[in-house]
Amino acid sequence: MRSAAGEGRERLLEALFDEFGESGPSPSLSMRQVAERLGVHHTLLTYHFGSRPSLLGAVLSEARRRDNLVIAETGDELGFVPLCRAIWDFYSDAAHEDRIRAFFHLVGLAVYERDAYQSFVAGLDDLVQALEAAARRDGHTATEAKQQSLIAVSCLRGLLLQRLLTPEAEVDDAAERFIASLPTLRS
Repeated sequence: MRSAAGEGRERLLEALFDEFGESGPSPSLSMRQVAERLGVHHTLLTYHFGSRPSLLGAVLSEARRRDNLVIAETGDELGFVPLCRAIWDFYSDAAHEDRIRAFFHLVGLAVYERDAYQSFVAGLDDLVQALEAAARRDGHTATEAKQQSLIAVSCLRGLLLQRLLTPEAEVDDAAERFIASLPTLRS
C-alpha cells in the first residue's frame, strides 16, 4: 500500500533535516545532488517539492514553524515587548547563524524570482501575526498592533542581517535599545 503524498513529503523533509540540518541543503546543490545525498531518485524530490527553490523554501519554512513552537513555549501570554525580546534572543543565538544566513539568501532570491519562492514568501508573516496577537493582548488597537508588529519584525530582521554583515558591530546593544523603545500599554 502506498503512502499519501503528504506523508512522503514529511518523510523527505525529515530526511533533509537529518542530512543537511535546519538550514537545508546549500542553494548551490542541484536537485540531483540533494537526492543523491538522501539516497533517493531526484524525481521523488521534484514530485514532492517541484523545484529546488520550493525545496529550499519548504525546509526553511518547516524550520521557522519549529522555531515558532519553541518561541511560543516561552509563553503564549507574553506581551509585545517580551515576545520581541524572545524572538531576538532566539534568532540571534549563534547556533542559528547558518539558518539565518540561508533565510536571507532565500529572501534575496525571492526578490528576483518571487513566483519561484511564492510559498516561502507567503509564510513570512508568521512572526508579524504572533506579535500582532501579543500587541492586541497588551491593549493596542488592531491598526496599532499590525503596524507595530510589521515595524518590529522588519527592524529585528534588519538587525539580524546587520549582525551577519558586521559581526563586530554592537548589534545586540542596538537590538536591546530598539526593543526597550517599543510602546507598552499593559501594566
